[in-house]
Amino acid sequence: MMAERDLSRDRFRHWQPWILIEVCAVAVVAVVAGIIWNRVVPLPGYTVGSDFRARMAESGLKHIAATDVYFSLIAAVGGLILGVVAWVLFRRLGWPVTLIAAGGAALAGVIARLLGEFIGPRNFEARMAVATGGDTVTVNFEGHTWAPLAVWVGMAVIPVLIGSLGRGPQWISHVPQDTQPQNSPADEVG
Repeated sequence: MMAERDLSRDRFRHWQPWILIEVCAVAVVAVVAGIIWNRVVPLPGYTVGSDFRARMAESGLKHIAATDVYFSLIAAVGGLILGVVAWVLFRRLGWPVTLIAAGGAALAGVIARLLGEFIGPRNFEARMAVATGGDTVTVNFEGHTWAPLAVWVGMAVIPVLIGSLGRGPQWISHVPQDTQPQNSPADEVG
C-alpha cells in the first residue's frame, strides 16, 4: 500500500512541470485571444439624431454578428495551438491527452470570451442616456452565442488525432510502449 502511494507521488512529481506548462499555455493563449478579439472586432454604433432618436445603418447590423465570427476564427488558431502543446507535453499518457487538450481549450475559450467582454465597451444603456444629438454610441462588446467554444475544443483535438495516427493499440490501451510484454517466438508461430 505504501509503495503504491510513493509510486503515485513520483508519477505526479514527474508530470508536475508539464502540468504547470500546460496551465500557463492555456492562460497565455486565453488572455492573448481575448485581447485580440476585443481589438479586431469593428463595433457598430447608434447615431443619435437632433430629435434624440438613435439609428444604426444596415451595414452596422452585420458587424453585430461579426463578434462571433471573429471569435470563431481566433478560436480555431487558439485551439490548434493548445492542441499541439498538449500533444507535445502529454503524448506519452496515451488517450487521456485528448481530454487534456479539449479541457484546456474549453477553459481558454471561456476565459478569452469573458476577458474580451470585460474589456468592453459595456453599459450601453448608461452611455446612451448621456448621449446628445450627433453622438455615436457603440454597442456593447459581447458574444452572442457559445458555439465558438466548440471550435476551441474541436481544433484542439485535431493535433491529438493526427499525432495518434499509427501509434497502435499500446497508445489506445494506455500501456506505455516500453512496459508492454514482448511476445516470445513460440507465441508467434501458432
